[in-house]
Amino acid sequence: MTSADTAAAAPPSYRWARVGLVLIAAIELLDALSSAQGIFTEYHHETALLRYAQGLNSIKLALSPLLAGTALVFAARGNLRYAIFALAALTLAGWLLDSLPAIVIHGFKPSLDFGGIEEFVFYLIMPVIAAAAIFLAVKRQRLGLAALLACLPALYKWASVGAFIIMLLIYGF
Repeated sequence: MTSADTAAAAPPSYRWARVGLVLIAAIELLDALSSAQGIFTEYHHETALLRYAQGLNSIKLALSPLLAGTALVFAARGNLRYAIFALAALTLAGWLLDSLPAIVIHGFKPSLDFGGIEEFVFYLIMPVIAAAAIFLAVKRQRLGLAALLACLPALYKWASVGAFIIMLLIYGF
């Protein structure tokens, strides 16, 4: 067996996927920890539906540091599959516990402005991307693509925050 045969038979090194997962998981963990103070905030909503949505949001805020921390630990240890699972679960938990109640309460009105495009992406595209990442990781196929798909929601979120800040700097309030 030659060295070329050994290199062809060896599994790929997913070094860049691992670095990307570690960075994204660390940023998401910092974001989740900074939002954790809102878990016990009571807004005294008048309707039962709004109180229920606030309870679901508190659950999301409590789960987010756990999922992001889990993703960070798994990515740092080199277990890409479980890091992908945790990051995708973070996206799906945010969709299930935050976005779906918002759709029920406020409705879904897609438009071509910045907020409408962001709603469309967060409500429809990101859960599909997270599910695809989980599917690829379960199948143990294309882990690099699965890692990219698991990181896309966070990358989009932070890119949209950056775009919003740039728009504020250019146009003001």
